[in-house]
Amino acid sequence: MHTIEHDVERPDRDAVAAFEEIPSTVVSDVTGNVGLTMDAGLSPVADGTDLAGTAITVKAAPGDNLIIHKAITMAEPGDVLVIDCDGYTDVGHIGELMCESCRAHGLAGLVIDGGYRDCREIAEMEFPVYGRGVNPQGPLKQDPGSVNVTIVCGGVSVDPGDIIVGDDDGLAVIPSDGAEEVLELARAKVESEDAVREEIQDGTYLFERNGYDELFENLDVVGPEDSIQ
Repeated sequence: MHTIEHDVERPDRDAVAAFEEIPSTVVSDVTGNVGLTMDAGLSPVADGTDLAGTAITVKAAPGDNLIIHKAITMAEPGDVLVIDCDGYTDVGHIGELMCESCRAHGLAGLVIDGGYRDCREIAEMEFPVYGRGVNPQGPLKQDPGSVNVTIVCGGVSVDPGDIIVGDDDGLAVIPSDGAEEVLELARAKVESEDAVREEIQDGTYLFERNGYDELFENLDVVGPEDSIQ
């Protein structure tokens, strides 16, 4: 069944903007490392990519981009199009002109679990785009698809209104109803890492500081004298 939902409950824009300073690795750490980090198959089109915005979700038929065109007209400044194409990469579902339209209307970025094309032009555009693969073949335009429904992108369930954070390391998803808590934890984590970085620069080993030496001693490690020759 195809569904188009126009009403999206978006989180506070200031809260979303605050995540622009938070690395995806920190978001992953404070949310438990599992379930909210998209898989490594989704990568930025260009190095040096940073992304933070509110998800407008799209469920597109593999090989078809009609619903993606529709979703672009529904998105607002600061939104991120998050598109589920079932990981299909035999077609470039989006390209330079569609991304140019997104940028012209103030979108924060685009994430597609599927193929895209015009990778060089998109990279030069400096508009944040993540995808699963590149293919020059154009898509069909005949399947209605759905907008603003729950989708799965990069192995993660995404709802409209969730916050998407991305950089060169990858993409993390923050459920909208827990954004303030995640932001508070992330800021504390960044401050903690800054302090640890100073210790490292002074010569401290993480191995000792974090107690890994004690953990290592409790493991059954075989030395050379105990090895079977």
